[in-house]
Amino acid sequence: MRTSIAIAIALMSATAAHGQTATRTVVSGQTMRIGFYNTTNPDCTAVGRTTIRLTYPPEHGRATITQTTGFPSFPQSNVRSACNTRRVAGTAINYTSQRGFVGTDNLQVEVIFASGTSRQVSYTLNVR
Repeated sequence: MRTSIAIAIALMSATAAHGQTATRTVVSGQTMRIGFYNTTNPDCTAVGRTTIRLTYPPEHGRATITQTTGFPSFPQSNVRSACNTRRVAGTAINYTSQRGFVGTDNLQVEVIFASGTSRQVSYTLNVR
């Protein structure tokens, strides 16, 4: 019994470690980029394609996923931080609320990086 509980706690901790939450404020009826993900080499070239899958769609709008370029946000301690001033290849998540909707919406995505790692990201969208 104790082993089962220990395994369950370890699995919950591993899941929590890979999950992230993000809150964004968006303008009602306008398309806004809410996330940008990339897998980048230290020389700022792409390792490969980052795949994003919508796992929980928004109830009051729509999310679109596009291959595009954008500015990464690596911490200064990361060797790739020099890439923060350059556009790199990646995948973006855009959100558009239903016309006239004001309130809170939510969506969740699975991000699979070209390096083989993945994460779940839950977005809370404050639509104004």
